[in-house]
Amino acid sequence: MPNPYKLRPSKFILWLLCATMLTSVPAYAEPEKQTDTPSPAAVAAPVKATGFTLDDAIAKALIQSPRLKAFSSGVAAAKGEQRQAGAWANPEVGVEAENVAGQGVYKGFDSAEVTYGVTQEFSIGGKISAQETIAGFGLEIASLESQAATLDVIRDVTTAYAEAVAAEENVRLATEQKELAEDVLQSVSVRVGAAAAPLMQKSRAEVERSTATIALDKANRERTITYKNLAALMGEPMPVFTLDHSAFYAVTKLDSVALDEKLKANPDIVRLNASLEQSKGKLDLEKANAIPDPRLNVGVRDFQGSGDQAFVVGVSLPIPIFNANRGNIDKARSEVSRAEQDNQQATLNNSAELTQAREQMESAYLQAQTLKTEILPSADKAFLLAREGYGLGRFPYLEVLDAQRSLFGVKQQQIAALKEYHTARATLERLTATHLTKIHKTGEPHAE
Repeated sequence: MPNPYKLRPSKFILWLLCATMLTSVPAYAEPEKQTDTPSPAAVAAPVKATGFTLDDAIAKALIQSPRLKAFSSGVAAAKGEQRQAGAWANPEVGVEAENVAGQGVYKGFDSAEVTYGVTQEFSIGGKISAQETIAGFGLEIASLESQAATLDVIRDVTTAYAEAVAAEENVRLATEQKELAEDVLQSVSVRVGAAAAPLMQKSRAEVERSTATIALDKANRERTITYKNLAALMGEPMPVFTLDHSAFYAVTKLDSVALDEKLKANPDIVRLNASLEQSKGKLDLEKANAIPDPRLNVGVRDFQGSGDQAFVVGVSLPIPIFNANRGNIDKARSEVSRAEQDNQQATLNNSAELTQAREQMESAYLQAQTLKTEILPSADKAFLLAREGYGLGRFPYLEVLDAQRSLFGVKQQQIAALKEYHTARATLERLTATHLTKIHKTGEPHAE
């Protein structure tokens, strides 16, 4: 590459503008000594894991989340409903007295006939079996909803963690930007004081410092908000942790093999299948309810006048003339049809969401890699050359200002791309139930 200081001023400025245009978007970074390799600040963050990791956040959320505790109560309620589903109707004990408090021979209780009996209703037509089937699917649905809630918590914590780390990185970047703005202001002030630069350049540098101060204050407030959101997901009132940043910069290319097949393990999809089977069980129950349940009476009659006793046996059966349960049968049949349609729509929606998350993750990965390996080094070098050239009086301060904005803008774009990558990945893992598989295998969740 030709030495820019040996070029004529016009060619040098043209070369610098071309280097700046390669950055595409404004960016910021503290100037570093020019070397043959890109500066570490422009390329990646430290790799060593320190502080509160994503695994720690997920583990704490799964233990303390009020949302998961509520779903655990729902599973317990479904178990109680299943236990109740196979219960028979309670028998009825009755006492009936006849021929009492009348006239003549029926005066008083001397001629009374007292019947002591038990009445039992018998469920026929498979009603109890249908109730047990419905309750069984109800327990399965409650368990699947609990699993889905677990995956939701993991996804939300992963997203909130990425947002918190990104906010912290923006604070670091804004601090770096403010320090650089103050350093540039000091350099410009020296040149203005030596009458080597116009006073307007100092005013611009002061504006940049003020802007950087405002940006730092905004970044600090956003960091506070993201920390609070993350703490709330973990069931804690106040955030008291220092986040690990190493995993934020560790992005890997998506392995899209069999993602559509993994979608079938999504508890939302499995739950819809269970809901369909439950609705079919409800239809069977309503059909069975169209058949009346008989009532059997067994008792003993005591004849007070003669002192004799005799058994009493009776059977009663409602006649389904006015109520054949047709309305409930039609309703249950429609619910089956509705469940089938919901099943199909949910499958399509999840497939579309999976495609969207996959494309977003791949796009964010490519963007982050391009910024890391190509754009950031060029922007870093362009700013370094612009600042050194300005110090030598080779071109105006405006060139330094443009290069400075470009560099920090590209760094902000890198942080945004990394946050989008982790957000899309969290959605993808939620749809494919990745962490649920790990929980079943190891007994505890862990993030990659």
